[in-house]
Formats: sequence, structure tokens, C-alpha cells
Amino acid sequence: MNLVARLRTLFPWLTRKRRTFALVGRSGTGKSFKARQVARRFRIDLIIDDGLLIRGQKIVAGKSAKREKAILGAIRTAVFANKDQIEDVKRGLDQQGYSRLLIIGTSRKMIQRIASTLGVLPIHRVITIEEVSSPQEIAQALKIRAEQGKHIIPVPAVEVKRNYPHIFFESVKILLKSRKGLRKSDDEVVEKTVVRPEYGKWRRDEQAPVKP
Repeated sequence: MNLVARLRTLFPWLTRKRRTFALVGRSGTGKSFKARQVARRFRIDLIIDDGLLIRGQKIVAGKSAKREKAILGAIRTAVFANKDQIEDVKRGLDQQGYSRLLIIGTSRKMIQRIASTLGVLPIHRVITIEEVSSPQEIAQALKIRAEQGKHIIPVPAVEVKRNYPHIFFESVKILLKSRKGLRKSDDEVVEKTVVRPEYGKWRRDEQAPVKP
């Protein structure tokens, strides 16, 4: 095997053009919950979600907007308004061999801003939450967000507990089935973490029943 062939075997991303994908949907519609399914479907290597750079089931750079105490701080973190965070994630992108990147955001404008800040333009494809979730799934996600203030970080509980133990709520596991025609052994169980950010506390308190 010659050197080029060996490099292609060891580092397949080297021979593929880097492409940036976007998953767009309004807040609370279940984008983070669907992130791993979308990544699997489009063979995406890295995910940027609410300030974090994620590979597989591991946080590799950044900080989560869901750790912030105030909503304005969460927004600034999500759109990479902090210089240190930008440098950290850019460094992470340089260190991580990848060919496909998924950015999650609430609008195309937000996605463009993040991609421009991190130097990963242009956007190859925009995927809407309606393309990957049913109306019933979206309605349920909105209901849970409004009534319980729950959010998803698409990594296992151990990653969240290590970095943000104060917002951890519970973990959930789901089975991602292989695409039609592939082996059943290609099925994958993935773990996601449910969190309750402090900036959503006032909404939960507002909706809590008043004790006599």
C-alpha cells in the first residue's frame, strides 16, 4: 500500500472537502435532541450546539450556553460573542480531523453569524427541524420546554456532570437504527443529557402552583 492510500485509510477526512451543514428551528423544538440522528444520517463528524464543539459523545471544546445564569449571557455564549471561547473552538476545529460540521441554531442568520465567526463558511446545506421531526414531536418538545424548562445537551451524562453538574437533571438513551439495507449490528445506542438551566428557573417558578 502506497503512502497516499495509507493516509486515506488512516485519515479519510483528509481526502474529502470540508462542508458545513446547519440544523435550524425555533427555540424548544427539539434540535439538540435530533442532533445525533442528523449527524448519523449525513455522516457528520462534529457538532456545534449552544457554544459547544462536540465529537461523537464527547465535548472537545467551548462552553455551554446552558450553564449561564442569565438569558443574555446564554445568547452571547451560543453565538460565540466571547473572544476566549472563539479561540478555544477554533483551536478545537484545527485539532479535530473532520470533513463535515453541523451547526445548530434558531435561524439562518444565527447560523451565518456563527459560521462566519469561526471561519467555516459557506453553508453547504440547511436542514430544518421540520425535515427530521414530525409535527407531534415538535409539539411535544415545545410543551416540555414551556412547562418544565428542560433542555438537551447531546452528550452522555458523564460529560455534563464533569463540566456542568449544577444543571444536570437526568440522562436518556435512545436506539439509532441503521439505515435500510445495512446490518442490524450497525444500530447504535446513544445517550443524551437533560439539563435545567438556571436562566429558565424564573419561568418554572412562574408556572408552579401557589401553596396556600
